[in-house]
Amino acid sequence: MKHCIIVKFISEISEEQKVLIIRGINSLFQRSLEIEGIQKINIFQNCIAQANRADLMIEMQMERDALSKFDCSEIHAEWKSEYGKFISAKTIFDYCE
Repeated sequence: MKHCIIVKFISEISEEQKVLIIRGINSLFQRSLEIEGIQKINIFQNCIAQANRADLMIEMQMERDALSKFDCSEIHAEWKSEYGKFISAKTIFDYCE
């Protein structure tokens, strides 16, 4: 399955800060490949800077039961504690191919 996290950052952060934040998010999520059942991580940054667009999409390819392992992981806790303050909106979308 694919687990997608679509993120809109708060307006107070600059483009330079956004680059650093996304770099940190990428590093963090790449560590989730160590969790059994998670096979691939893709990080997509929006290329159109408009107020009505999301800024980032994190796509995780995983086995269905790996989602609960990820949700209980230290990585997920760090995601929420370190990066939650930069997020104004977040959408989660899961699908099977």
